[in-house]
Amino acid sequence: MFRSLFSKNLSYIFLALIALCFSQGCGSDKQGDEIGALKKNNYPETYDVRKNELFTVSGIRGPEDKSELTARNLTSWTAYSSGSSSRLAILLTDTTASWLGLAHGFKSIGIPFIITTDYRRALQSKVVMVYPIVSGASLSPDALQALANFPRNGGTLIGSQVLGALNEIFGFDEPVPSKQHFEIVVGKDSSNLLTKEFRNDKETHISIGNKEKFKETIGTYSYSKPRLAPVATYEDKSAAITQRFYENGNAYALGFDLGYLILKGHNIRHEDYNRAPANSFEPTLDVLLRLIKNIYISSSRDAAYICTVPYNKDLSVCITHNINFNKALAQAPEFAKKEKEAGIRSTYFIQTKYIRDRHNGILFSNDDINKLKQIAGTGMDIQSNTVSGSPLFDQFDQGTGDEVYPDYQPYVMAFNKTYHGTIFGEMRVSRYLLDHFIPGNNTSAFRSTYSYVPFTYPQSLAASGYRFSSSVPANLALTHLPFQMNFNREYDSEIEAFEFPVTDDDEMPPFDLSRKNSAIKLAKKIATYGGCFIGQVHPNEIGWQIEKDFVKAVKDIAWIGTFRDFGLWWAARNEVTIDISSVGGSRVVNISVPKRMEGLAIMLPLRSTPVSIEGGGKYSVDGKLVIFELAEGDIRIVLNN
Repeated sequence: MFRSLFSKNLSYIFLALIALCFSQGCGSDKQGDEIGALKKNNYPETYDVRKNELFTVSGIRGPEDKSELTARNLTSWTAYSSGSSSRLAILLTDTTASWLGLAHGFKSIGIPFIITTDYRRALQSKVVMVYPIVSGASLSPDALQALANFPRNGGTLIGSQVLGALNEIFGFDEPVPSKQHFEIVVGKDSSNLLTKEFRNDKETHISIGNKEKFKETIGTYSYSKPRLAPVATYEDKSAAITQRFYENGNAYALGFDLGYLILKGHNIRHEDYNRAPANSFEPTLDVLLRLIKNIYISSSRDAAYICTVPYNKDLSVCITHNINFNKALAQAPEFAKKEKEAGIRSTYFIQTKYIRDRHNGILFSNDDINKLKQIAGTGMDIQSNTVSGSPLFDQFDQGTGDEVYPDYQPYVMAFNKTYHGTIFGEMRVSRYLLDHFIPGNNTSAFRSTYSYVPFTYPQSLAASGYRFSSSVPANLALTHLPFQMNFNREYDSEIEAFEFPVTDDDEMPPFDLSRKNSAIKLAKKIATYGGCFIGQVHPNEIGWQIEKDFVKAVKDIAWIGTFRDFGLWWAARNEVTIDISSVGGSRVVNISVPKRMEGLAIMLPLRSTPVSIEGGGKYSVDGKLVIFELAEGDIRIVLNN
């Protein structure tokens, strides 16, 4: 899947040669001359698919509906303005800022929050984050005075890019701007409750730029003469996150725009911040979100949160298979039987290629359709892996939205040449074929064959009937947690679709049994904070040995299920809300679960245990952890203190 991650130019050359090798046995005699032309990269202006290159099923034509992109609908901060004072409050000082990154990041990590532009409402919460700037230009004198008093009176204040007026409150002299900070270094103080869990080098050294490729990175601020040892520094030892303690309150100053960093990662718009292309630990955003979560939990007696894994297991695991060439499809039914016998449910991303072109062999003969039905018959999850599998999917035209099988005829001539491919065609037609041949399948997830996706990808998913995607490597997204997508992979408009970044892909080396060891090690790193492991395994003998040993190694700590199941769970979790209020002298936790979901896990505030629980169906309690087997509707929990 991620072959293009090495060096794109080198990959073009390498895979173009592979494509030419495939082409030698395809098509008519006339194509011999065309192969010679390909060697010179002299492609014809257009190419019409020949009858002997096209597989059709009589009487099958569709889909009948039309896909239409919705217009950009700016997401208002007011969509996140509801909730009680038990939540973390984001005091928004600039409504045009990257606050949507904070919203999606906090959703992923499970922090309840509200957004407001009213400092008086914000200060009703125990923990307040002022975002994106703290300055006299962005806040009124009354607001500044109230914020200054907040930590003195027992509150916890988190300032983002503190540029004046409250420097002393946060415990430093002056902000110093820079575009030369490429790394945030988290302190390794084992006595610090905020940071003691960060032990891995990738957790303590966070990349925010690529010094090898660029002379500058994003703008940051360091804080001079911090009164206490900083929570984090930059690589030059200057303070990146300061801390100051009051009798009952705290103040923390972040020298960078966290919302902006999140959006750069989620939308794959950063300048190569990742330190490896794929298949390694890259928790950049996760560390920063966990840090905010730790501040919230340690500072508020009402800090409850939503766990990231069903049943509060340590890790979510989805094993997937890309079925995008003949041999993979031939091996898949038997592989699925082995999985069923072993009690493993996985997801097969099927490429519905019905044209014999120069890239891969044909996948949709009558026998291939039977194989597809055999896979589905084992109970495995079936999702889309495009029609053509073109490496140029990210450069395709959008299309008309009325592309149908068999009229939609994309032809991959070489690695850098595809004819007639459209974004809508790849999404619409593949979904239609899978759902036609597997009645009741309702394909809901899409995976691009290569890691590059077009800018219109999120809204195209929604317009084509998809809710979930697994196309982007976790290393490029800078997170091992799923996240909600944005219109045009930009910063201001959310889409009702979610990306589940790919953690480990066996199309990257090593190509032998040793890769199970690296996969297991990676999974256990992610398991330390409830992350998500999306693995890609080839359905062959080596793949089976790796999958079997991997499952054996993580089964005791992980929830393991299909991509469809986890996607539906995550989408339902995204709508869960938690609020705590005082009723008749008791603290009451009110949980809203709009969509039924299995294994919802809620962590109650520190030193709290439930006295009674109403609603939510059957549940179990372990200290301050409550797990609902099948929750829906309103849940009311009375706490013991």
